[in-house]
Amino acid sequence: MTLRILLVDDDEDLRTMLESILKADGYGVEAAGDLETAFKLMASGDYEIMLLDKNIPGINGNPEGGIDLLKHVRSLGLPSEVIMMTGAPTVETAIEAMKLGAFDYITKPFSLKDLRLKIRRLSQYRNFLNPEYTIGFYRRLQSKMLEVVERVSKMSDQGLDQALVSLNDEVDKLFALLRESERIILAEREALSHIATLSERLKAGLEKKDENYHLADKISRLSNQRV
Repeated sequence: MTLRILLVDDDEDLRTMLESILKADGYGVEAAGDLETAFKLMASGDYEIMLLDKNIPGINGNPEGGIDLLKHVRSLGLPSEVIMMTGAPTVETAIEAMKLGAFDYITKPFSLKDLRLKIRRLSQYRNFLNPEYTIGFYRRLQSKMLEVVERVSKMSDQGLDQALVSLNDEVDKLFALLRESERIILAEREALSHIATLSERLKAGLEKKDENYHLADKISRLSNQRV
């Protein structure tokens, strides 16, 4: 299934370039250059990821229209995850966006490599067996980090950036272990399903009074329960 991305940025050159590159990467991309268009697209489409420019004209003259969009996404309970793009990175910027529900943020000018890594990370988290738990766990870790940052108010913007990168790296290592556990679970599930199928075939060739029939039935039931 193609991952769908909504890209919102009022810089036409950047928007056109990113749209073209992300489509070439295999994503389904729709783009908007203003809030009105973005609101319409949000209402009519389902997006796994939204790339929102923080500093676009917003509601009632708000210079941070990306925040208006983020609030709108969360107020509607949309399942989309937001990566906030900002050309004026500060500690306050990151904390505000993430407290409002952004999954991550990236500062302009950014490298395509960094953007692709952030999209890929989010895409991988969404593909876990229980993506809601996985992303929720990520948010809880992130929230704890931001609480520390707020208490240590002298942390520089660059320091925050480095801290969040380190946090993401550590979380990725933890989730890599979780992903391996999921692979084992899926392999076990496949094996149990196969055992249940073979047991049912065995039952079909036996009479109910045969003790092997009852053994096969028990194996089938236990295998299906474990699945």
